Amino acid sequence: MPKPERFVSRSDLGWGPSNASYANPKLGLVIHYDGSNQNLAAKDHSACINYWKNTRSFHTGPARGWADIGYCVDEETEILTTDGWKTFREIAPGDLALTLNHSTGLAEWQPILDVYVFPAQPRTMIRMEGRTHSSLTTPQHRWPVERFYRRTGKKRTRNPDGTWAATGPSPRNVQGRERTWATTETLTYWDRIPLAAPCADLPTEPKWSDALVELVAWLWTEGHIKPQSRSRLPSTGVALYQKEGPNAARIRAALRSLFGPPVDSFPRTGRRTDGQPRWRECSNRHLVEFHLSTDAGRMLLEHAPDRVVRFDFLRSLTRAQLDLFIEISLLADGNNGKTVTWKNLAQKDRRRAEAFQFAAILAGKATSLRRLGPTSTTKTDMWLVHLRTKTAFVPKAAAARKGSFTIAEERYTGHVWCVRTPNATWLARRAGTVYFTGNSFGACPHGYVFEGRGLYKTQAAQPGGNTTYYSVTLMCGPSDTITDAQINAVRQLREWLMEPATSIAGTVKGHRDFISTSCPGDTLYRMVRDGVFSKPARWGTTDTEEDEVPHYLNIAQTKEVVVPPKQYVSLRWDTVWTDTAKTAHKDGLAVISKPCDLNGALWLDIEGLAEGEDVQVRMADWERATKKYSLHPIAEGIGTEGRSFPVFPVVNRLGSGRTMDLRVYNVGEQPFTIRRATFKGHVWLR
Repeated sequence: MPKPERFVSRSDLGWGPSNASYANPKLGLVIHYDGSNQNLAAKDHSACINYWKNTRSFHTGPARGWADIGYCVDEETEILTTDGWKTFREIAPGDLALTLNHSTGLAEWQPILDVYVFPAQPRTMIRMEGRTHSSLTTPQHRWPVERFYRRTGKKRTRNPDGTWAATGPSPRNVQGRERTWATTETLTYWDRIPLAAPCADLPTEPKWSDALVELVAWLWTEGHIKPQSRSRLPSTGVALYQKEGPNAARIRAALRSLFGPPVDSFPRTGRRTDGQPRWRECSNRHLVEFHLSTDAGRMLLEHAPDRVVRFDFLRSLTRAQLDLFIEISLLADGNNGKTVTWKNLAQKDRRRAEAFQFAAILAGKATSLRRLGPTSTTKTDMWLVHLRTKTAFVPKAAAARKGSFTIAEERYTGHVWCVRTPNATWLARRAGTVYFTGNSFGACPHGYVFEGRGLYKTQAAQPGGNTTYYSVTLMCGPSDTITDAQINAVRQLREWLMEPATSIAGTVKGHRDFISTSCPGDTLYRMVRDGVFSKPARWGTTDTEEDEVPHYLNIAQTKEVVVPPKQYVSLRWDTVWTDTAKTAHKDGLAVISKPCDLNGALWLDIEGLAEGEDVQVRMADWERATKKYSLHPIAEGIGTEGRSFPVFPVVNRLGSGRTMDLRVYNVGEQPFTIRRATFKGHVWLR
């Protein structure tokens, strides 16, 4: 289908592309209304244009501060730039920030294209909080995620009587991860948030010698800058102290490689030097002292003034040199701990700890930074940089373990902000933990469809469905007239969105199907339930016609049934409450037995489904003449704590000579029980 015949694009209204995050809604279309009467049907179409512009201005202005964006973080969240971590008040377009190329899995330095800061006002945010992760975001905040999947590699066959043949144990011989996107509210049990990624922008050819890199690492961890003898001002005289042993041998070898053999003494030139870098060695009880001349010390302090390693120096290192720098830093001042999965390095000076964390991030290591208060042995604050080998975090799984990690909604009154980058991602830090993070249409009474956010954009109208459903707002209030032209405009929009380019399902829902709200009003919601917007649209004519009233279907399976692991069970309907089309079969498999268009939903009440485990539902069309099944795509639900109540949309066009049944598949390793199955829908006989 082409675009709706009366389509008004953003460019027609003088707006540029929406900056809302990418999404690919597939599940259908959600109906909204204004909430207050507009009386637009009695006005000229120009009033609808003004209404749409004013609506956008309201939502993008100080009252809401959306600016076409529904994904933001709180004030405490920082962003990593080439100059280190910064708050939203310290960044500007053009600054280089570390981003994640979600296609390659590599980190890249990219310019910040825009900085969005929205007013401080009460909002509902989602906090994900624990020792290893801290974030406070809007529900629609986008995340680049890796999603784990498993496949058995076995195909099921049927017995001569039509029942499924046993397959025996099915080893999961295909497994992997796909890169995709999720929002805070739609994260699944299997979604892994990347904590780190190797930087793709590191040089491949060394600019500095390995000896210099190693000595800079020794300097910032174990070095000492000698003051001037009289003024007590810092100088470029450097000393390294180390116990005799392997570490002292490494320092000695690096000094010899960079500066040549040791000397017995330095020339007495005071602040003046002869331009010749030198070093000498002496013993002080159990320590070996390595003293560098003014010229030699200056070569190291150029890259680590005041023993704080410069970020531009770290960015100039190759990947191998970064690994060398980290290795020496941990060797000199770190703590390898008792396991192989983590390493710690503690520093009194936060600036030095920040530089080490920066180096680890460039090397693709997951890090965190936290303050340690004074102890009986350490009288001052310490800053601990924590390195892990795991480079991804699974928030839903962590919360399911019922430990210290939690996910919960909370009210937040501060500013929210976000940035736009070419990769649509950026590296964030909150509470020391580090991770990568990153209305559509309106229909007026005159039959025009106005573009809001547009195609492939995250919506902002229905929490829980902003990345899976498109939204359309009818420009009317509770008592306004809903015109035939308006209804047909929504139908045309639906059919256009169902084309292969976008391929949404034909499901139509109301705003109140997602949250407790009066939207889209009783009249519109009744039309949603009656399937008015799911009927075929009229194209090429403005003639009106009487809406066909659908038939109602409400049936249930009330008898409990156990679904064994790795098996399908077909639902058998034992109760028919409403069937005005007389198409359902009581005590049978078939949901539908007549040619028709079907739009409904299946509700399951499941006991014994493990939290986070999948359950699958599949429609199957049975062709009587050929005695063959045609299987529809699989729909999936997720187990929750206690009993699970997943809901599955059921949309089908059944031809002559066919019936349809519904099947439930147990993906897990343990059986579960379907306590009840209920199907409700609308039927248009053909």
